[in-house]
This record gives sequence, structure tokens and C-alpha cells, in this order.
Amino acid sequence: MELKTQVTQRAALSLHMQQCLEILAMDNVELGEFITEQSLENPIIELSDTSMWTEYAPVMVHVEREQPEDEEESTREIAATENLNSDLYFQLSEYHLPTDVLRAAEYIIESLDGRGYFTDGTKESAKVLGLDEDIVETALNVVRQLEPKGIGAADLRECLLMQLASAYPKEETAREILLNYLDDFSRGRYEKIGRETGRSQEQIIAAGEIIRSLNPKPFGGGKPAVRTRYLSADLALVMYGDSYDIVLNQTYLPEIRISRHYVDMLESDVDERTKQYIRERYEKAKWLQDCVRKRQRTLFRIAELIFKNQAEFLAVGPSGIRPLTLKKIAQELELSSSTVSRAVRGKYIQTRWGIYPLKDFFGGGIRTEEGTVSAAQIRAVIGRMIEKEDSHHPLSDKKLEAMLKERGMCVSRRTVAAYRERLGIPASAVRRAEYLYKENGD
Repeated sequence: MELKTQVTQRAALSLHMQQCLEILAMDNVELGEFITEQSLENPIIELSDTSMWTEYAPVMVHVEREQPEDEEESTREIAATENLNSDLYFQLSEYHLPTDVLRAAEYIIESLDGRGYFTDGTKESAKVLGLDEDIVETALNVVRQLEPKGIGAADLRECLLMQLASAYPKEETAREILLNYLDDFSRGRYEKIGRETGRSQEQIIAAGEIIRSLNPKPFGGGKPAVRTRYLSADLALVMYGDSYDIVLNQTYLPEIRISRHYVDMLESDVDERTKQYIRERYEKAKWLQDCVRKRQRTLFRIAELIFKNQAEFLAVGPSGIRPLTLKKIAQELELSSSTVSRAVRGKYIQTRWGIYPLKDFFGGGIRTEEGTVSAAQIRAVIGRMIEKEDSHHPLSDKKLEAMLKERGMCVSRRTVAAYRERLGIPASAVRRAEYLYKENGD
């Protein structure tokens, strides 16, 4: 009997921990919906509105929307790619890599094209970085472990093979088609494939369905988003001169209360079956309260520590972001890296400079002799270089790449172009024409 009780208690504790972890990963809107759903299922839960945002009105953040693939909309594509880069950096920060391997991995992420492919090659990249090729190859293998699968592939075939190996490791027919008959498959030559491989038409068709389910463009070009979604900022950074406060956004989170009526019934003469029902619902309600409190406390502690380490951001804004690591935050707060990762992912903070994902303050950036600089800082440097350029000889992306390298910022020409366009600055040829127009008045 005692053993059975211990097993039951451990199972209940495990369920409680799992629920707390799930709640920790939710953003404000998701959590608000979840609490409401729980109240509908549990009569002991009573909800009351909260309004804890006071002077700092919450702003809704557009994070996902349905849109068709359009090669001409380069600005949106670059913004989406940059956001994905940030997520890759965030995942990368969970690995404990040697300095050179980490540096190479960051360079590879910055060198990914609009599809998510790495086409520069390890040999060329090794020369740019001044590292051995085997170090770059090790870094590339790490990047290829990140999500979404297919990131870092050299071409379409490799991209699809990587996804197939992850999602369908035992699927031999699809693998053979991708390795040897990708062109024939794309042209619908099923009979030829069957004849040469000895596979039946049913096997070819089934493998074809699997291949078509894969994403040829891991950076989002292949599969448009299917829904529009908005998130409210989970926190706000409220600044008062040289000081600041971090405020939790409780606006969308109803307060969870325990019904006094049902608690009193436990002391009444109702039958034991009813009391057991009330006890179970009471425990679930208390668990929910506890998990939400832990989520809020953990999120606040992480945000508090982030901005204790972001003095430059507090002073000048996004160009002053100094990327942190999950390990650093986890150690200081005596939490696991996975807990910090779960708490930060999908959470936003509202600041005077705009709304930023908390993960933007982790990972990401280029390592220099002076330390790590963020993508925002590199963009700011590019902007200042162009501001000071000779109007008769505007700086090309290739020249900007060389100038950044002189400062210890090793980024590819493609990345320079992406950052320049993200700043709304046209190419050097267009800038030169604009300068001439202003000079001549024509």
C-alpha cells in the first residue's frame, strides 16, 4: 500500500512538473487561452480580470502571417531571414563549442542564402576565417543539426536528404530517388524509375508523397505561413532617466481564484464521491496557480538578469546589444539551460526602441578581438560607413565586406548586402546615380 502511494505521488509530481514546463513555454496570449480553457473544465477555478500594465500600454506584435512566395519582395524576405538567423543563433548557444568552431558556425549562419543553403563551401570559408578546413566542416555539421532541418545544405538534393534522414530514417525508396533520380522524379518519369530500381509503382508513388512533403527551402520560401497570429509583449522595459523597471504584462492573464463555495463543501456532509471529485479539481487548480506563478517569477528573473548585462543597449538601443549565452544566465540563476531556453523562446519585451524577442539578446553576433558584436551593431557600422562614403565612389558590398574584415567582423558579401537592404540603403550603383542627380539637379 505504501509503495503504491509513493508511485502515485511521483506520477502526480511528474505531471505537475510537465504542466509547469508547458506553461513556461507559453506566451501571454497562449497562456490566457489555456487558463480560460482550464476554468471551463474545472468548476473550482474562478477567474477575474487583471490590469497590471498601468502606464505602459501593451502593443500587439505581428509575428506570423499568410503570404505567397514572391521573389520581388526582397525586404520582407531579408527581414524573415534575419529573424530565422536569430533563432539559429539561439539554438547554437545551447551547444558548448570550442571558440574556433563557434566562430565558424556563426559565420556559416550569416552566409546562408535566402533558401537556407550554404553554398560558399568549407574551403573558401576557411580561407576567409583563417581557420583549418576541418574546423569549418565540424561547424557546418553542427549547423546542420539545427532546426528547421535542411539548413546548411549545399543544394536541393542534400537539403531533402537531410530532412528525409531526420523524419523518415528507414525510407529507402525515397532516398534512392533523391540520390539517383531527382531529375526523373521532377519530370514525372515514374516508369523509368521503377524499371531501373525494381520498385513497384505503388512504392514510387508513396515515396513521391513523402518527398513532396519535404521543404525545399528551409528558410520559409517553400511553405508559406498558413495563419495570421499576433502576440502581446510579455514584458516591458520602462526607463526613467538613468534607471529602469521591468514590468510583467498581466493584461491578458486572468487571475486564478479558488471557489470558496466548493472548498466549504469539503467540510459539509456531502457524500464521499463528491468530496473526492472536489479534492481532485482543487489540486489541479492549485497546480495551475503554482505553475503560473513560477512562470512569471522565472520570466522576470531572466529578464532582470539580461538587462543587467545589457548596459550598452540601455544607453543606445539595439546597436548596443551584447549577445549573452543560455549557460551564463542559467548558471547565475541556478536553472538548467533548457529551462532558460523554454522560458525565453517566443517571449517579447517592449522597449522605447520597439519590441524585441528576448532571444535576440542571446547568441548571434560576430566574434572580434574586442568581444562579440551583434547583427544590429554590424548594421550600424555599415550605415556609418555609407554615410561617410565618397559620393563619386560609393562603397560596393565587396568593399564593405573588406572594411568590416579589417575591423575583425568576418561576414560574407551576401550578408553585407542583406544588412544594407535591411537598412533601406540601395546598392552602390543606385546611390551613385542618386548623388549625381542631386549634384546636377536633373
